[in-house]
Amino acid sequence: MAKKTIAIIGATENLGATVSKSLANGNYRLLLFSHDKKKLKSLAKEIKEQAPFADIDYMECAAEASWEADIIIPIVSLTEEKEMAKKIDRFTNRKIVISFSIREDETFNTLPSEHILNTAEQLEYLLPGAKVVKAFSVLATDFSQPSSAASQKQILLVSRDEKALETASEIIRTAGFNPIVSNRLNIYKSKINRMKTTKWIIDPTHSEIQFKVRHLMVSWVTGGFKQFNATVETEGDDINTAKIHFTADINSISTNNDQRDVHLRTGDFFDAENHPQLTFESDKLEKIDEENYKLYGTLTMRGNSKKVALNVEYGGITQDPWGNTRTGFSITGKINRKDFGVSFGMVTETGGALLGYDVTINANVEFVKQTVAEMQAA
Repeated sequence: MAKKTIAIIGATENLGATVSKSLANGNYRLLLFSHDKKKLKSLAKEIKEQAPFADIDYMECAAEASWEADIIIPIVSLTEEKEMAKKIDRFTNRKIVISFSIREDETFNTLPSEHILNTAEQLEYLLPGAKVVKAFSVLATDFSQPSSAASQKQILLVSRDEKALETASEIIRTAGFNPIVSNRLNIYKSKINRMKTTKWIIDPTHSEIQFKVRHLMVSWVTGGFKQFNATVETEGDDINTAKIHFTADINSISTNNDQRDVHLRTGDFFDAENHPQLTFESDKLEKIDEENYKLYGTLTMRGNSKKVALNVEYGGITQDPWGNTRTGFSITGKINRKDFGVSFGMVTETGGALLGYDVTINANVEFVKQTVAEMQAA
């Protein structure tokens, strides 16, 4: 089977160099192009040292040899796409063009999907007869890293041509990326939205973390934490993808009795001096129905970590009067404190337990969606 010839325009860009080095190990003939002859020569030398049997050639002018290529991969900025198209349009008929458009100021996961679609359609118009595939990074990425570091990066490929998408996927996978393909706008938009990570921060003024335990087996002692923090990360606004991180300050424990609170912080119970935080990290949020979920994760207390399962009632998503997007949950569950090393207990004269070992957890938490500006500032 004859080798496909791939022309890489902008090969000395960070992304171009990464792609060139990775494809050199594949069964392709590479034609590398760049305005910077010195960098181009250095790149070709580096590739040859790493892959002595690589079939590569390079030159300064992209238009002179693009006609030889079966596939053209231009890696240029959005402002240079028109100029690039003018130089290679007469060589693109019936060829596949996999266009990586790059920006200096932001990554593609921050761009509106309509804008990305428009650039794909515009390039199809500029390159009549070509099978255009637009390639976008859907996660924040640093393409200056070696190709091995790029192996987990996801690239969205958009085209109306199924065969072109298949070819592009094969090439992108060989280059060390994970291709996600789409040939319809609605699928394309949903993939972009799902891949965006949304961060939700807890509103402590509208949240409470409480627990209760049996006292003398006839009544309950209730308590809570005054200081706690929690974040939720979702793909887009899809709550089913939620990843939850929670911490509570053991020294802020309160049961409305100062003497008891001091005792709870000692080594008899939480040992706050050596283990000042309680933490929870979620593993999975399992949907039961529209309002109810099962939350699985790891609870760590007094240095002991155990898997727990909690019940979650989902309150939905809404906007407050100031335009903030909010979501809320009610969380309930039960743990045995002995599993976490909190085993202090006394027996009454009648043989009953002073304190029960089962602890009931009740949490009502409200989260605010963090804006792009807040995330950039952070």
